Amino acid sequence: MPFILFSVGRGGVNLPADVMAVHEALDQFDLWDTSQSVLFAKPKMSMMLELRIAAFQRRFAPFQFNAGLLEPNSTAANLLAGYAFAMGPLVEYGDGVEQALRLVSPYAKGVVKKALTAAKMDAAVITSTLRLPAKQADIMYGNAVINLQGQKDLYGPTGDAVLKVYEDNKDKTKAEVVKLMTEKIEAQLAEGKQVSNHVSTPAKYSTYNVFDLGVNSTKKKAGKSFNMAALTKAFKALKAEGYIAHFIDETAKSNSCWHLEIVPDAKPL
Repeated sequence: MPFILFSVGRGGVNLPADVMAVHEALDQFDLWDTSQSVLFAKPKMSMMLELRIAAFQRRFAPFQFNAGLLEPNSTAANLLAGYAFAMGPLVEYGDGVEQALRLVSPYAKGVVKKALTAAKMDAAVITSTLRLPAKQADIMYGNAVINLQGQKDLYGPTGDAVLKVYEDNKDKTKAEVVKLMTEKIEAQLAEGKQVSNHVSTPAKYSTYNVFDLGVNSTKKKAGKSFNMAALTKAFKALKAEGYIAHFIDETAKSNSCWHLEIVPDAKPL
């Protein structure tokens, strides 16, 4: 089956499946071509996609007209498909991760790929990255409604203080409670206290990537290659080797994920 069935990019047919295939291939390529990683840190489904295609064409198929358009079976399309395939397992974002928060570095994705390769898995899905205080409060509120004790088990004293706000005000509307929880998170940040390492700023996040890989979404994407125990073991090994600064196995908890904290370029991949 061809890499893409119809043209993708500026003026192309842009079938959703083809657009997704190009995005995923370019995400793989960005891991290898690290000179482009900053420019392409926050991809979009319109102009940014065209820019990414054009950048690839300029570097690897300069003899073709660089219009930001990939045609099926063109030299550029075949090269991109080949490079992406050579990069091995796929690491992609879940639909719930906003475009502006797709900030996990190519290096951190490369570490995940090392783990996937060791576990003989085909793919993994990033379900959570940087969280601003309001988003963190909204997540904690939603989970507290379902299982308050489960949330308390996830967080330390700083998180417990935010959950106390929930407990004291849960008879109010969601909007009111989330606002109060957000204010508590912001007040603690001002004191240098983080309710979660996910809560950060884009600048700080670029030097310390904190993200989750969802078990269910990864299982769906990896298909028959999915092996939860093997991937967990691989992450523990990479932590011991210094590739991962902090790892928490939360696969058996309510949020069902692998929590990773990685310093970009901590050591050669």
